[in-house]
Amino acid sequence: MEYRRLQRSKGGSFLLSLPKEWVLKNGLQGGSVIQLIEGEGGALTIRLGEEAEPERGATAVIRDPKGLERQIRACYLMGADTIVVDLGMRMTPATREEIRAAIHKLIGLEIVEETSSGMTIQCLLQPSSMPVKSTLRRAYTLAANMHKEAEQALINGDLELAESVSRRDDEVDRLYFLLVRQLRLALRNAPIAEKIGVKPAECLELRMAAKYIENIADYSEAVATSVGKIDRRELDRETLDALSSLSALAYSLHEEAAQALFKQDIEITERVMARGKELPEKLLAVNELLVDKQSRIAALLDSVALYFYQIGGHGVDMAELVSGTAL
Repeated sequence: MEYRRLQRSKGGSFLLSLPKEWVLKNGLQGGSVIQLIEGEGGALTIRLGEEAEPERGATAVIRDPKGLERQIRACYLMGADTIVVDLGMRMTPATREEIRAAIHKLIGLEIVEETSSGMTIQCLLQPSSMPVKSTLRRAYTLAANMHKEAEQALINGDLELAESVSRRDDEVDRLYFLLVRQLRLALRNAPIAEKIGVKPAECLELRMAAKYIENIADYSEAVATSVGKIDRRELDRETLDALSSLSALAYSLHEEAAQALFKQDIEITERVMARGKELPEKLLAVNELLVDKQSRIAALLDSVALYFYQIGGHGVDMAELVSGTAL
């Protein structure tokens, strides 16, 4: 470690000389451009200004034919930009379809080469083209709309709307996997973190927020799937109103939690955590109305109530991330 003293020019600027050995080793001279990157805790990183910042990841090779979708997803999440599937034998049509189905679920992947025994998959997405916080907002907007429309489908018995909600779950999953990939890249590469608009200290909270949002979408999809299983003749207005009240509370919790997260607003966070205590009471109100119903419909509606309860719980979880960040 070396210490150097700041000097001040007559014009008021501050000057700092660079080590001569470092300058010569990197081929710099008077007029060379360097980058200054401000980091955590007062750190200031100096980089060669004309050096291309690496954004490309490693190449991963898959040779095991078992669990191809899982393996491709794992390589993607770890930041690999080239995934070579080389099974050492002729690929069956079913195997090729399995690979294509896997890459369809992951944003940015394309097949760039194909042989009788293998495929080369490339990630064509530059990390800096998808800022993390913008992607997180998009994922939340989709999940929140899924929740709202799943409730509407349940109350009105709208099967078409319920099917629309279920289809959108895949899009939230795609955004979630992209967020995990981006955040892992950011943790390993400071210039990439800067380009996608995050600080290393934020990555854990953002990763957890992404998971809570994905869970909200999953539970909303579960509500939508239940709509087609419920016999409308066994529903009464009082039970529907109780479910709607529980859902409304859950929605307001995660809506305000998202606002608190994006604004880093502790006052909103405290409000969400206080109102979250109302969730058990709302769930109990639904359960009391199900006591006298037939076991099948009671079980279905109890599951729906639990889905709404879990959605609200993830809203509270999201709000707690803001408290942790502030501390």
